[in-house]
Amino acid sequence: MDEDLPILERIQGGDEYGLKALMQRHREAVFHFTLRYCGNEADAAELTSETFFRVYKYAHRYQPRAKVRTWIFAIAANLSRDHLRRHKKRCKDISLQTALSDAAPRRLEEEIPGGERTPAERTDLRERMRAVQAVIQTLPHKLRFPLVFCVLEDNSHEECAAVLGISAKAVETRIYRARKILQKNLKDF
Repeated sequence: MDEDLPILERIQGGDEYGLKALMQRHREAVFHFTLRYCGNEADAAELTSETFFRVYKYAHRYQPRAKVRTWIFAIAANLSRDHLRRHKKRCKDISLQTALSDAAPRRLEEEIPGGERTPAERTDLRERMRAVQAVIQTLPHKLRFPLVFCVLEDNSHEECAAVLGISAKAVETRIYRARKILQKNLKDF
């Protein structure tokens, strides 16, 4: 059962506290997704706010074909894609070095096993991460979204499929294609 459905029903009835409850549950995840997708904290904050504004404004249009969370991420994905199109920019200040989780943020470098690193190893790792960031930003939406949503944000293929309106196998294929592009463009690393 979708735990968010009763909250959305409250929003449909005009209850602003329902929106606050929904935001408390999903704001951080939406922010992290938009940050990784667009690459800029200010844009991510704006897109997160706009996402929840639209959730409130269009709550009456929600059809329970998918979970409320999936619907929220579909809104965030569309806003992020449109934002990049409108601004025709590929932000370069996204940080894949930050492992975003419910716990305190940690650097991705800390997540990679290997003990203590020398300054040269840390510098090399940062260079590799910047190269990965740059290639991810060049991916088309249909490949970037599944890669960011499933691989970097650790969501299921099924949830991604529901957001995009495609099969889970198609999501798997798109992630595979995105990884192949990453592999090809990062062969020197």
